[in-house]
Amino acid sequence: MTEYPMLFSPFRLNGVTLKNRIVSAPTSLAELAPGGRLSTENIEYYKLRAAGGAAVVTVGDSIVESSTGRSHPMQIALDDPDSVPSLKMCADAIQSHGAHASIELDHGGVLCAERFIGQKPLGPSDMVLPWGPEVRGMTASDIERIADAFGEAAARAKLCGFDMVCVHMGHGWLLNQFLSPFTNLRDDEYGGSIGNRMRFPLLALDRIREAVGRAFPIEVRMSGSERLDIGYGLDTGREIAKLLDKQGVCDLLHVSAGTNADDYSAVLMHPGSFQKEGENLYLAKEIRKHVKLPVLSVGGFGSPSFMEETLASGDVDLIGVARALIADPMLPKKAYAGETEDIVPCVRCGECQSGMFVHRNIRCTVNPLIGRDREYFLPPTVRVRKKILIAGGGPAGMQAAITARGLGHDAVLIEKSPRLGGALAHMDGIWFKQPLVKYRDYLIDKLGRLDIDVRLEIDASDYDFAAEPPDAVVCAIGADPVRPDIAGLELMNPSIGVPDSPEGLGERVVIIGGGLVGSEYAVYLADLGHEVTILEMMEQIAPDAGFMHRTGLLHEIETRSGAGAEGAGRIDVQTGMRCVEVDERTVYAEDRQGVRRAFEADSLILAVGLSPRVAETEKLRARALSAGAAFYTVGDAGSPTTIMRAVRDGYDAVVDIGLR
Repeated sequence: MTEYPMLFSPFRLNGVTLKNRIVSAPTSLAELAPGGRLSTENIEYYKLRAAGGAAVVTVGDSIVESSTGRSHPMQIALDDPDSVPSLKMCADAIQSHGAHASIELDHGGVLCAERFIGQKPLGPSDMVLPWGPEVRGMTASDIERIADAFGEAAARAKLCGFDMVCVHMGHGWLLNQFLSPFTNLRDDEYGGSIGNRMRFPLLALDRIREAVGRAFPIEVRMSGSERLDIGYGLDTGREIAKLLDKQGVCDLLHVSAGTNADDYSAVLMHPGSFQKEGENLYLAKEIRKHVKLPVLSVGGFGSPSFMEETLASGDVDLIGVARALIADPMLPKKAYAGETEDIVPCVRCGECQSGMFVHRNIRCTVNPLIGRDREYFLPPTVRVRKKILIAGGGPAGMQAAITARGLGHDAVLIEKSPRLGGALAHMDGIWFKQPLVKYRDYLIDKLGRLDIDVRLEIDASDYDFAAEPPDAVVCAIGADPVRPDIAGLELMNPSIGVPDSPEGLGERVVIIGGGLVGSEYAVYLADLGHEVTILEMMEQIAPDAGFMHRTGLLHEIETRSGAGAEGAGRIDVQTGMRCVEVDERTVYAEDRQGVRRAFEADSLILAVGLSPRVAETEKLRARALSAGAAFYTVGDAGSPTTIMRAVRDGYDAVVDIGLR
């Protein structure tokens, strides 16, 4: 008997029986094959979610009219007959693991760019958007044509073997644009009252139903609230849901939140580490009270126990999961088997989404296989099993040890400090770092469950190569905080890098360095009541953060610094400032014009970056090579980097060792 009886109970949806209540929510892939078709790698990505045990796997961001609806150049073109073969293969791949295949029907509307579609983007109304583009309001013939396109796209999805469709009516896409007062300025039958604004979405749903028939599930993805001052709120979201319920045009309400028309609203749509698990559950819970249709909630779900509690309360009927199934595609199967301690926790960092926009490839901080998903089905070849010494117990070193044991190698992990975790070792008291703390503890627990030989308080220089010669050495010893050359620095006895504890910092704290580390620590200190000043040489802070996390971080800083905001005055951000001198109580900095300013401080924190421990690394390299061992440098030991890169480094090094 599973620990989660509600989560793994079947659910009947318009003639289709779902084996459990976990729906792999729509996720899109920005790097497709030419012509907007799915590549083999794309299909493996969706297949993996099915192999992990989700009841439904939804292919995301599929455009019903590509000539007007693409918001970026790599989107599935459902109006292209040549897309059929890859879509058929994808549906087959999903179904081969016992999941139902669904696909999201979408049109970008005002979110499209002229350079992608060769014309002005279409939208409900003639307008110029705040970010620049001029929009052409849709005519009656446009509305009819695109409604037909939704129907034709649904018919094509059914032809390709998909079991259901998910109609995107939220997040600022075209159907949502007709619902939003931000974009719908019409005064005809498609504007004004919510009944009028629903006219086009309902028309599109009617055409879809005509195309697929009655016995084919239609899911509608909606924003319960746009969570934006100029958008609609929950009151309108409730009315939208009631109209959908009354019209009987769909079988499932997928209640999300937010709009892509605003950066911070998009963060709330995909809750990050500054938001709670199930951030948008309240929307689905309220809507569920007013409709007969089943309701799905989505947004930051990751814990099977929280999913079970949510379902058992009767608040919703299904749970949509996206990023947690990227962090660990096997989450459903592990949860069903009671192996929750083996679920790799999603840290909600947003790197998967940020990477899609930056380099058009999906990656994951905690899962090194994302982006090369076929390795789940075809594990790396291990030609020779070896003994591996791993020096350093941070994320890179722990991942290397876990990978080594998983591939059959013998691994010894040494760490010079009394505890594992590296850069994650001292985050316990920081509220928004708890997802990373959970991940750190997962790694430590995994080392123990795999019975890996872990030796604490052992410096790499003390390892006896003669007594225990390894075949390979993975150097994951990390890096040291940089101490800048500033006159009088010693007079204030600064913390080099963020301190392990905020005790004794005093009321006024100056942080030199407004990168990710310094900016996050400022939020933490502000919440403890400190007055924090960030001095940053560049013109912006936290440029090293992924854009999703950075957007959330900047919002947190703004709410602690803006006039009239809660916590006003706790954080003062000074960019374009170079620190030039320090005395016992004052930090002096100059702006780009050479104007000197003084900042009073009770304490000073230096967060200007990291420097690899080159001397220690080279000493270990020499000892390893003299002992005939291969040598690999990973994580910050090679070059200060992100946790994502450190984890991938640790994994990749061990895979490479097995090829020799």
